[in-house]
Amino acid sequence: MAADIQPRLCKLSKKEGESFGFYLRIEKNIEGHLIRSVLTGGPADAVGLRDGDRVIRVNTVFVDGEEHQKVVDLIKKSGNYVTLLVLDDTTYTHAKKQGINLSQVNTPNQTPIQPVVNGFSGKTPRPKLCYLVKQASSFGFSLKTVEGAPGLFMTEIAPAGAAFNAGVEPNDRIIELNGENVENISHQQLVTKMKASGNNIMLLLIDETSDKYFKSKMIKVVASMASVKGLPLQPRIAQLTKGPQGYGFYLRVEQQRQGHLIREIDQNSPAEKSGLLDGDLLIAVNGDVVDHLEHESLVDKIKKCGNQVTFLVVDSTTNELYKQAGISPICYWKEVYELDQPVEVEESQENQRSTESPQHGPRMCHLTKGPEGYGFILNAIKGVQGQFIKQVIKGSTAEEACLQVNDILIEVNGINVERDTHEELIEKIKTSGDKLSLLVIRKEEYDHYKETNNPTSANASREPTPEPVTPPENIEEESTPEEPETQEPVADSPTLARREQVKSPSSSSAEEDTDADTQL
Repeated sequence: MAADIQPRLCKLSKKEGESFGFYLRIEKNIEGHLIRSVLTGGPADAVGLRDGDRVIRVNTVFVDGEEHQKVVDLIKKSGNYVTLLVLDDTTYTHAKKQGINLSQVNTPNQTPIQPVVNGFSGKTPRPKLCYLVKQASSFGFSLKTVEGAPGLFMTEIAPAGAAFNAGVEPNDRIIELNGENVENISHQQLVTKMKASGNNIMLLLIDETSDKYFKSKMIKVVASMASVKGLPLQPRIAQLTKGPQGYGFYLRVEQQRQGHLIREIDQNSPAEKSGLLDGDLLIAVNGDVVDHLEHESLVDKIKKCGNQVTFLVVDSTTNELYKQAGISPICYWKEVYELDQPVEVEESQENQRSTESPQHGPRMCHLTKGPEGYGFILNAIKGVQGQFIKQVIKGSTAEEACLQVNDILIEVNGINVERDTHEELIEKIKTSGDKLSLLVIRKEEYDHYKETNNPTSANASREPTPEPVTPPENIEEESTPEEPETQEPVADSPTLARREQVKSPSSSSAEEDTDADTQL
């Protein structure tokens, strides 16, 4: 399958008048656009291009099967910077023999390439945070101004330099430096601030397409909107299942440090097995930020989680990095666990919210299983209630039944499954035979119902959707609900997990008036 193929994303940068340091060729009896004669020490060599690699995308354009000259022109028109998505010789040859559609191959982080609609990608654009550490006394970029455009822009990105390695792109506009907005300062003022920052800086940047999007919506760009996946250090998500002796750590408040600290982790305890480290700062419990809670309130919150709990933690170095960016580590949780929801709600939409029920409500979808399944993938977040549609395969019975990505699943064949365990939901789907009826609701509407304490099932429109006449033929194996795969910390396929309320953590105690110390 296309999802199993691991391409390489190579970002090349060259100086004016120089080459990228490779030849692009087509050869008799060999498929694809081949990388040949890679110049040792050149831009292509520096980013890992190798002899025999096949180019399948130039920037965002799929080129496998295109005329050779068209691909050459695309690279030339890119100027001094170009991004190539490539496959090695063995992988490319195998994929061709298997008849895999290479246009569906994702980038290395498995983010599907988004279609462009009205000039913007299908997913809401994001600014980005880039952490630069000097190399040879240089950050590896220059600043420029653009006539008629306010602000300062990145240019002359040195190949394999600090800026290049941090993900900086030519023409990115600078919004913040070390958490401070610098959109309205002069070139010299910004240079002075950068010099005063020492050997590292944190930049909030935005590319031209994203900049146009936010300006068209009159939305102010801030660091909390940015993707944090490019930062060199990340918070950690630890999932704990309570053992006979509890979770195996102490939760402490100390005079020397702010926040709630993980201390004295027992050997072979659930805490140690989950990856918790002594001195970790606890940021969130099951997605809820806890830094504002008193010690006893936090202990009580963990008790109420029952036998399982999910922590978001950071070590001191990572915490300082996020402070430099001016954001909370919870931004990592939101990006990883909340499926890249739009970074900002438009003001007009916000003003239209009311306490009344949503206009659409739950809806019924009837599916007929094809040779390779129903054509959808379910996802669940451990420790968070709710199971939702992660992917709908194009042309499948799921698509024909109008199932949509991020739909929350309420009922399976008339039975409520909002609180079902991983195994219970699988069993319901397995025993459905070739027919499956799903009651679903859009995520934003589901959240609304929960906030207003309105039941979801009672609001459903029971009008059946048309059932497909014939089952789909080319559905990826991953979509079948009969052979679910469990991933940590997220479970894909129709096998979901929820936490069970069993026993509470042990009670809290305080060592001193100034410190709080609780074993968990």
